[in-house]
Amino acid sequence: MSDLSGLSTDATIYLGMAASSTLLFLLRLVLSMIGGDAGGAHGGDFGMHVDSPAGADHGADHHGDSTSAFKLFSLLSLLGFFMGAGWMGLACRLDWELGSGASLAAALGFGCVCMLLTAVLARSMRSLNSEPQLDLRLCIGTAGQVYLPIPPRGAGRGQVRVNVDGRSRIVPAGSAGPAIAAFQSVKVLAVDSDDSIVVEPQP
Repeated sequence: MSDLSGLSTDATIYLGMAASSTLLFLLRLVLSMIGGDAGGAHGGDFGMHVDSPAGADHGADHHGDSTSAFKLFSLLSLLGFFMGAGWMGLACRLDWELGSGASLAAALGFGCVCMLLTAVLARSMRSLNSEPQLDLRLCIGTAGQVYLPIPPRGAGRGQVRVNVDGRSRIVPAGSAGPAIAAFQSVKVLAVDSDDSIVVEPQP
């Protein structure tokens, strides 16, 4: 690249924008890849923290995951835009010696391309960092243990620890009949539409 001394005002702006956005982009990318924020991905286990004792945040964690992913998507995309626009604008002014208007147009166009590419990268990263969604139907017919007491049928939900595809999970559960006390063994009968299971006491 040409000598950076005696830069015009717009070339100086492009240089500052390119250098700062590139540094921030690389830092954010590294943090995302090592799990600093990567999509806030707790994994999509039915859209909830099924390991949470409270179990009352059904849907709230899913919303939080979406918000985190949106923040990651937006920040990386924005940095990608400024990084691409900065380097392209600087190249146009110093290497290709284009005018201010043509340089600005090229910078904006290339910045938009970089923003789209970065958006695809961010989405791919989130997919890689997400745990596979578990299918609760796999635990139908298996035994579990009551984690939080389950009220009688139709009166609410408790929690049961079950094995889903070889992984121990605590999931919301309703009774097929009477109330079931904590630590009692149960059998999984079905899965409800709200991603809770229906159980009955083991004989």
